[in-house]
Amino acid sequence: MLKSELILPRLKKRGNQIKPLALPTDYHYLNIATELIALVKTHIGHTRGLLNDKLRAYEGDSLDYRIIRGLAQVLTSRCIFAHNPAINPVILRQALFKKGPVSVKNDLLSLKTRQEVIAETAAQFKQSSQQIEHSLFADLLEERILLSTGDMMKPSDVIARYNLEVARGVLYWACEVEMIVQDSYKDLFKFIKLFKLMHTVYPMTPSGYKIILQGPISPFVKSTMRYGLQFAKFLPALLLCQNWRMDAIIHPPDRQESLHYTLDNTTPLQSHFKQSKLFDSRLEEDFSAEFEAKYNGVNRKWTLAREDELIVMGDTVMIPDFSLTHNKDGRRALIEIIGFWHPQYLQRKLKKVREAKRRDLILLIYESANVAEGVFEKVSAGEVLTFTKKPILKDVLAAVEQCAQ
Repeated sequence: MLKSELILPRLKKRGNQIKPLALPTDYHYLNIATELIALVKTHIGHTRGLLNDKLRAYEGDSLDYRIIRGLAQVLTSRCIFAHNPAINPVILRQALFKKGPVSVKNDLLSLKTRQEVIAETAAQFKQSSQQIEHSLFADLLEERILLSTGDMMKPSDVIARYNLEVARGVLYWACEVEMIVQDSYKDLFKFIKLFKLMHTVYPMTPSGYKIILQGPISPFVKSTMRYGLQFAKFLPALLLCQNWRMDAIIHPPDRQESLHYTLDNTTPLQSHFKQSKLFDSRLEEDFSAEFEAKYNGVNRKWTLAREDELIVMGDTVMIPDFSLTHNKDGRRALIEIIGFWHPQYLQRKLKKVREAKRRDLILLIYESANVAEGVFEKVSAGEVLTFTKKPILKDVLAAVEQCAQ
């Protein structure tokens, strides 16, 4: 994440709108990105402090120094820095400082020189003087060694990531964010949960959901700085959706009035978050494939869709695996397949089914799942079917006819 002083100069304010200025992928900035990549690569095996000094020297007196720092931070954030000193630096410093004050040369106040004390300590710990020097402050951030640059990015990717970092940095100063989303619910709520964001969900007509996120400067938020970092990290998750729109209320530190920050699915911003696989398990994938193979004719009665509806329950949601929609009258039923899962997952699922109270929710439970007989039947308002190897589609459709609303 970029610091605020690198973000604010890249924001354009006009009327009641605020938007980040995208860095163009032109010759000038591609050249800067290329040189920064080469500079970082050449410092593998050297300290972070030395790399930082070289990066500052590269900036020189350039008017683009904030942009250069931002691009450099994009690169260094992917790097691996570490140090494995021969001796614990804290223990080493305690041993050295007990030997009293020293100087570079002998004088009336210092009987031993620094080099002599280092040599004595090296003998004490059975190390070389050079190892003592390397270990003395090895726990400091600037003394860590650059071990790897990670998966090095192309110059154009560095610029794309920089633009994303500026764009999501605007959310540091968000009071509230309203999102209209029509797909990819699983990925979206996975990251809402991961970053522990305060949210409220409302169904939209005819489809989709409105999701309200409480921002870092919302009156409902106490730990503003920590929550602000988590909140800003969220934006790439929204970019995983195909159809969406966002309107955030922003209070930048240099303005009294609030501004609107709007984005939608036409943005050129690129997410670096990984999208989930279409199916969570082989059971789900096989169920979908078999259904489409048997009922995909011109006279099909029901249409199968993957995770296209949310069941909202207070501060959490349940996203059933499938929905079945009647092609003529529009009746719908939801399907959740429960297979091999650990006990904690089953307990959470049981709680959600109980709270959902949905008659149109059909549970398909694998007999070998670690579930006691009759447990889900007691809490489910809809049909519960068990299967040995795979769900029997004839029985599933019969349950759908009974439960669909």
